[in-house]
Amino acid sequence: MNHKLKYLGLLAIIPVFTVALTSNSMAFALSKYENPDNHITAQYKQGLVCGNKLCSQGGVSLIKQKITTVPKPGPKGTKAPTTPAQDLGSVLRLSDANLPLVMPLVRGLYDGKDVFYISTEASDSDVATLLTKFTNFPVTFAPALAKTPDKGLANIFVFKNGVNGVGVLGFQPNVVDSIPGQSKYSALWKINFVEWKDSATAKVLGSDDEIADAQTKGQVTVTPTNVVVNCPIVQWGGDKENTIPAGHMKIKESSVLTDTTPYGGGQVLNIDTQKMQVTFVAHRGFGSDGSTIYYIVTDASMQDPSNMMGVTFANKTAALIVSSASSDLFQFTNGIQGTGPMGFQAGIGSTKPGDVAYSPIWRISMISWNDASSASVLENTHDITSHSDKIKVTPAGMVVNCPFINANTVYTHMK
Repeated sequence: MNHKLKYLGLLAIIPVFTVALTSNSMAFALSKYENPDNHITAQYKQGLVCGNKLCSQGGVSLIKQKITTVPKPGPKGTKAPTTPAQDLGSVLRLSDANLPLVMPLVRGLYDGKDVFYISTEASDSDVATLLTKFTNFPVTFAPALAKTPDKGLANIFVFKNGVNGVGVLGFQPNVVDSIPGQSKYSALWKINFVEWKDSATAKVLGSDDEIADAQTKGQVTVTPTNVVVNCPIVQWGGDKENTIPAGHMKIKESSVLTDTTPYGGGQVLNIDTQKMQVTFVAHRGFGSDGSTIYYIVTDASMQDPSNMMGVTFANKTAALIVSSASSDLFQFTNGIQGTGPMGFQAGIGSTKPGDVAYSPIWRISMISWNDASSASVLENTHDITSHSDKIKVTPAGMVVNCPFINANTVYTHMK
């Protein structure tokens, strides 16, 4: 409870971006992507209350009973008793709310030292397909990432020839120009292709400085592209000056997950560079149409929330707050209790994989019920806009890197 109150207190003091991010503009942004003719949601009358799966304990009948029961009036002159929102919330916790997701690691280089990262999205469909085959894990095509402003990007160098190795094209490992702990680090990488003019003279280049030097000497050509990939670094070896020590994403103290496992304290359960895999906590939530989605958390653009969640601080991605390269993700500060990050119902994404506007970089907004005792379950973006007179939507002023993962993929790649 103290951790939750601390988190809520933090959110209350986070600067609010009022330009282009008011609750009215949020509602407009939502309505742009809706197709009323194809609207899908889980209604109580359909017997579904948690996306495409029933909730754990309680069942539909009990939920209906709690919703429809009318309290008997009290003595004359007194108000009728009301059912606290937490009573309803106690039966609305999502099943399989937190699951272990095993993801493949890819080895790269920075300053001649190993880095290990995951690949989740690419702005180019061919690259997404290539990475999916390379990692044997679905990499989502997310065209919206191509709109990422340059100041939100870092650089990754992919070799088209030269020394044979573990790189995606069969040559030396990819090289990145930054690691966590540096202000220029971003998990969003602009792809640059490196090609040796004479493969016979090729050698392993371990840093962007070495690549730049080889380019100056006329040994290699470097061709920038407009392709952006989301490849968060999970473990790194530090820099050559030793100003940034070797490190890794915070590992959760307990690897035992339940539906009520606390959200903070780390998003990684295990890192195994021998097996080349990392196990993330996959959190369950709602897609824009009410469907079940899972997401992992890798980095955030604000330091304190990053520390609380146990993820990488990547301030560079703050450049996406007012960019169409990011999407809106709504979390709840009160109302129905459940398995969301602050102890209330699960969050809702404004887009989902497969949508043109989908992005793993989410502008976080907080939904607060004006009267928490009258809160109901919201499962999709239509529910949010249709309750605009009963809720307040407040931008949190930060973005979080939360790749959405298909539920079937999570079940397939569980530990």
